[in-house]
Amino acid sequence: MAIFVLTDATVSINTVALGSYCQSVTLNYEKDAIETTAMGSSGHIFTGGLQNNSVTLELQNDEAATKTMETLFSATGSGTNTLVIKNTSGGATFTITNAFLASSTPVVGSVGELAVQSVTFTGGTLVKS
Repeated sequence: MAIFVLTDATVSINTVALGSYCQSVTLNYEKDAIETTAMGSSGHIFTGGLQNNSVTLELQNDEAATKTMETLFSATGSGTNTLVIKNTSGGATFTITNAFLASSTPVVGSVGELAVQSVTFTGGTLVKS
């Protein structure tokens, strides 16, 4: 795939498609740095440990039963959430299982502003396909 402009990313949380409500998505894939330095080494040596992932979403609020607010409200406090993210309709699929959502903000904003909330899922296992 060539360089692209992010215009049609898809996002689902626990099988609920929320791409049409998503204003931004950031997926951070990281592995813990585990030091393996031993005697005789002239510098620190590391190997990759456990995944330490996070996904931050900015979503427009919608109170319908299978939309933003209810999906996030149900996901809050759970460490068994599944997120599926694609950069573009033809791009790679990133699936995060067992992600934890510590908090959501179902009511946020000022008079005349679009009601949006930013949430961050942490942990879980990421698979790219």
